[in-house]
Amino acid sequence: MPRTAAGLRTNPAARLAELERQRPEWHAWLKLLGEVEAGVQGAEPESRATPIVCRESGATRSNDYPLLHGCTLTVDLQRLQRLLGRLTKSASAGDLEGGASLRHYRPEGEEALRLFAACVEQNREETARLAAIRRLDDAALASLFHFAVLPTLRAAGQELANQIPRHWPHGYCPVCAAWPVLAERRGLDRSRQLRCGRCASEWEMEWLTCAYCGERNHQRLGSLVCGDRDETLKVETCGSCRGYLKSLATLQTIPASELLLRDLETVELDLIARERGYGRPEHSAVAMRLQVVSGS
Repeated sequence: MPRTAAGLRTNPAARLAELERQRPEWHAWLKLLGEVEAGVQGAEPESRATPIVCRESGATRSNDYPLLHGCTLTVDLQRLQRLLGRLTKSASAGDLEGGASLRHYRPEGEEALRLFAACVEQNREETARLAAIRRLDDAALASLFHFAVLPTLRAAGQELANQIPRHWPHGYCPVCAAWPVLAERRGLDRSRQLRCGRCASEWEMEWLTCAYCGERNHQRLGSLVCGDRDETLKVETCGSCRGYLKSLATLQTIPASELLLRDLETVELDLIARERGYGRPEHSAVAMRLQVVSGS
């Protein structure tokens, strides 16, 4: 599959169209991602990321918790509901598994905010509970809100970027607690920068350290490469937790709008890793809690 050269910024809409041409089976996911990117890029002004107020709400945050823990996010409820309407329409009309159950789903304000908070917290139990009440497909509802929170989380990542600890010792995101979507081997010095696929934050992590379990024994750590590729693209592996992380060589920081595209464009690396018994964590690293309120 063609890839963008390291550091080269391209039009996300064109990249999405090319991906859909090459991978028609991804139509549903690409349509949802396109709705989000259109809003962030300004094609749909009402769906742009809303202003965010993040402040301590009384919770005592330890060094192990991300910056959003114990904060209050203020979102524009009307804009959120318009974005949800477009995402629901795309999900129910496409081939997203379980998407048909969302055809007539239009959450009221309080429910939308609760689901929004649950998704940011990665609280699948709460999402499943609300899905059961509404008789919706659990996975489809989780996917819907996964895309719905992206603009807000990216805005939060930008707002909190200067508060990220210089030496964040964990493999999960210092802003929203998500596991990294990929690692960048950046610049001439090849520093290892982990990237969050939700808020697009970045944080440096030492080489020869598993992002998931912290394993440092080099005999337990390895890498996989495609047979016909050089090491520009590879997979970092851990023999202790059987985790894997895709690693891309790049001269510059990958823009937020390209992170999920790069993830999709390198799906062959996921297949190689999974065929060899490696996987990614299915549960969040920490139980993050926050409050989401309407600012409209």
